[in-house]
Amino acid sequence: MKYFFTFIIFLGSLLLCAQEEVPKQSELDSIAATNDIKSFNIVEDVPIYKGCENSKTYSKKKECLNQKLGEFFKENFNTILPDDSKVPSGKVRILVAFNVDEQANIVDGTAEGPNKYLENEALRVLKLLPKFASPGYFRGEPIEVPFSFPIVAIVSNKNDQITDVTYPVYRGCSEELSFEETKQCTSDKIIDYLKVSFNYELADKAFPTDLTTKFFVEFVINKKGRTEQINVKAHHKAIAVDVIQLIKRMPKFKAPGSSDGKPVETRFSALVNIRLLG
Repeated sequence: MKYFFTFIIFLGSLLLCAQEEVPKQSELDSIAATNDIKSFNIVEDVPIYKGCENSKTYSKKKECLNQKLGEFFKENFNTILPDDSKVPSGKVRILVAFNVDEQANIVDGTAEGPNKYLENEALRVLKLLPKFASPGYFRGEPIEVPFSFPIVAIVSNKNDQITDVTYPVYRGCSEELSFEETKQCTSDKIIDYLKVSFNYELADKAFPTDLTTKFFVEFVINKKGRTEQINVKAHHKAIAVDVIQLIKRMPKFKAPGSSDGKPVETRFSALVNIRLLG
């Protein structure tokens, strides 16, 4: 089973957040950075990642780097463990570090994790990163700058002995579908619901010149088929609050997720792209 992933700190530094009144530690579908990238505070001019050249301030440069690295790892990191892996499905922690040298190259990458496969996978993705657009500077001279960030990944081991697992069934989806078919149908129906119910007038007022906007949603489908532990990240606080209300009003699912015939909580997350009315 393939899990998608993202970096909490990368998205969290870019987007405004709104949560339910009863907070609970957010866990995205498979990967998250638990601390911010370090070392920005030791240089006068920080290394600039490609695509971030127009970022003027310290905070904007940091936000842009966070976003770009998060998107890159999301697209390239494989959370499916090899057949011979002894690591069970679930959360693992990997500490990734590297330097940006005087020529803006990424060098000296290291990774510390629960096994060599996950360490090598983190290093493989790190080696795919393009060189930075420019190095860091101190007193007008280029210098080598270190970075580090711990990530928490939810990995999948195909050898786990789970005899019967089902995904929550949304209204309009057949209960006779396979796990993957049900997951796809339910995901499509949830996103359709959010797009149809979205407050386009509010978004047009918040973004009068934009043609599109997007928001990130995550929530738990509990053992009774209801949504809870809702978290929404959007580019405007009012949008995030409004989407939370939509998820609270979401119809009860036809059936919750299950494992070995017993109802279980299932976490759902998605990045929803919205085309505005103009």
